Amino acid sequence: MARKPRIHYPGAIYHVMLRGNAKQAIFHKDEEYRYFENILAQGLEQNSVRLHAYCWMENHVHMALQVKDKPLSKLMQNIAQRYTHWFNERYGRVGHLFQGRYKAILVDEDAYLLELIRYIHLNPVRANIVTDPIDYLLSSHAAYTGHVQPPSWLTVHRCLGYFGKTESAARAAYLHFMGQTTEEELLEQLRHGNKEGRILGNENFIKDVLTQNSETVPAEITIRQLVDVVAHAYQVSPLEMTSASRSRHLAEARAMAALIGMDQCNYLLSNFAQYFKRDVPTMSKRVKAMRTRLTKNRLMREKMGHINNQITTIRKA
Repeated sequence: MARKPRIHYPGAIYHVMLRGNAKQAIFHKDEEYRYFENILAQGLEQNSVRLHAYCWMENHVHMALQVKDKPLSKLMQNIAQRYTHWFNERYGRVGHLFQGRYKAILVDEDAYLLELIRYIHLNPVRANIVTDPIDYLLSSHAAYTGHVQPPSWLTVHRCLGYFGKTESAARAAYLHFMGQTTEEELLEQLRHGNKEGRILGNENFIKDVLTQNSETVPAEITIRQLVDVVAHAYQVSPLEMTSASRSRHLAEARAMAALIGMDQCNYLLSNFAQYFKRDVPTMSKRVKAMRTRLTKNRLMREKMGHINNQITTIRKA
């Protein structure tokens, strides 16, 4: 399927991820983090973009960015090109540094911005680098807690304002929020969105932004219809899809249905866990494994493309 265009409107907030090509490191030394921050600061100012949170990892970065009139691509293309050129010169290398184009998920501010901030700041904890995010110096968490002065290019007050009216109350509430557990289903949504990998929001938010972007809101497709299409593609019956069988072939078919349902049809992982009578952690593990396999397996990508085409036909009927 062709990539859908980026959605842009003044005030839009995105979860932005920029990864090293083939998972290679994009940072080796402190100077490289500092150079990246310098060109980012310049780009933020030139394009009137706000950075609400960040986390720099060795082979990728996470940011919560809010645009004004200029589209996000202006900033991201500039950063990627400048940093790649500088990095290649520094190490005497040529070619791509980053993995394709950056990923940006448009986020419903009211429902998901604070969850996104927590997701970004806990990235080093999930990666087992630290047990407490305050011990990781390459994120904006310490600026939110008041342990360090926020750099001029980071906007902290807006998100802290959601937690309390005074600075001390807001920081205390923020720390309490950071200590809460995030459900696996929400983690999956924060990583991949819940609509075509471009949007994270409820049904009304999705319809509003698609309408603003002059895109047609697709007709709904039921889980049963989706499972029927996937079952046909995998040459099994829909009844087998909901059976207790743990065969690898059926597990893959269920994961394919869940992944497409989440990314294309605005369903939740829990919807498919319930439909297939599986628990959410198991379904999440299967879907995550399938996402990885899709990057390497051409035949699987072709099968997904065929299923998506069938879904499009059903929606147009």
